[in-house]
Amino acid sequence: MAVVPLFLVGPAELAGQDEEGALAAVERIFEGMREADAAKVRDVFAQDARFAMLDDRQAPTGVTVRDVGGWLDAIGASGGAWDERTYDVVVHVDGAMASVWAPYTFYLEGTISHCGINSIELLHDGNGWKVTQISDTRRSEGCPDPLRG
Repeated sequence: MAVVPLFLVGPAELAGQDEEGALAAVERIFEGMREADAAKVRDVFAQDARFAMLDDRQAPTGVTVRDVGGWLDAIGASGGAWDERTYDVVVHVDGAMASVWAPYTFYLEGTISHCGINSIELLHDGNGWKVTQISDTRRSEGCPDPLRG
């Protein structure tokens, strides 16, 4: 198991880097996805970050865990066709650690593809919030449409 070299700082050094800062890092991921800008998204991740998913759209449902490299490559190749919209987001922060719970709907070329929940873990490295893991669920039934209300 690799050690993530994050140099954590205390709460006094995190002035202005609380819930808003953690949420801004997460929003940067979704902006980069819409722009097909893999470099913008990669910048938010800690070294050795992981991506885990539970996909209910295929049987049997199983857990898949990967590094984020392949996903980042796919973002760059998406041509801007990906648009993931979050809503009812909840952010918890304890010093230099944050957790973001974000229900989402994923649009592919403007049409709902799937939806679920993102659970995003972040650590503050003294320079900014870095995502260490994203876990998500995926389903295609009962997806809300936050773009069209």
